[in-house]
Amino acid sequence: MNTIDPIEILVVEDDPVTAAGICETLNSRFYHCHHTVSLAGAGEIIKEKVINLVICDLNLPDGHGFDFLRQIRRTDKNTAFIVITSSDDPGLITTALRSGANDFISKPFHLHNLPTIIQRNLERQHMERLHDHQIKIHGLTEAIRVLIAALEAKDSYTSGHSVRVARYAMMLGHALSFNEDDLFTLELSAILHDIGKIGMPDQILKKSSSLLEKEYRTAKEHPVIGSKIVGKIGALKEVALIIRNHHERFDGNGYPDQLSGYAIPLMSRILTIADAYESIVSNRIYREKKTPEVALDELKKNAGTQFDPALVKLFIQIQSDTSLKKPVLRIDSQLHNLTAD
Repeated sequence: MNTIDPIEILVVEDDPVTAAGICETLNSRFYHCHHTVSLAGAGEIIKEKVINLVICDLNLPDGHGFDFLRQIRRTDKNTAFIVITSSDDPGLITTALRSGANDFISKPFHLHNLPTIIQRNLERQHMERLHDHQIKIHGLTEAIRVLIAALEAKDSYTSGHSVRVARYAMMLGHALSFNEDDLFTLELSAILHDIGKIGMPDQILKKSSSLLEKEYRTAKEHPVIGSKIVGKIGALKEVALIIRNHHERFDGNGYPDQLSGYAIPLMSRILTIADAYESIVSNRIYREKKTPEVALDELKKNAGTQFDPALVKLFIQIQSDTSLKKPVLRIDSQLHNLTAD
């Protein structure tokens, strides 16, 4: 989740002069270069490190570079892979690209061109990941649209509430330097966090007075119901877990699993704060809204008991910074029937 992590590059090259030149050039440009002379060594490195880009010779002591390329592509299509070779066979270019390589360099080559080649392929990798995100969003949109439509039919307030919770949650996500995958998961979890209320009886959901003990026990089932509904969509297994635990308390007195402290998923702890804050500053069927100052004071008073104290401190800092813009919700823009009041 850290946006300042170095770019990790693996160089698989058995010629010491070439390898030394590549690594010296890359390290001088603030990349982090790992070097090995064999496929076996490359295999060990990718088990231990998250590699962003591979530069691999084709002819190695224990095999062919294409073998390593195919090994990488079986589990990871996003790692940029550059083939280098001393062969002048033009057919190798076609074979390399068909096997999943992103680029091809023929020896001898000028080292001063290498950073440009690296940057070009890292940018291409980034664009491919963004494209994958868009495909992922598009593929889930219809399923989410159906769920939200069902929830709106049950309780029109809840969908607007969920969008506002998503905005507050995403502020924390950005402040914590979440990567694109985690921001996507957090936004989805916020949008769908109350989906379990579909299973709540109307007399509980719309009751304007305090709930009776039996009614409260029923209402407390909505995270479990929501988790089960969302969990039926294969791509939303992590979202289902986050939804299940968004009413846990930092002191262990929440529900449904009585998790405490850091045993509660981070995104669930974020949703707990965003959900509580939004509920306080909005009109509810059983009470009128309160000011942001009152809401922040409530969070502060319950830091360490109901809420993660470090996240409360960060949330208060964010809300007090008037220069911060509200984050744009990608999923909300896809679902035209979701609008924040």
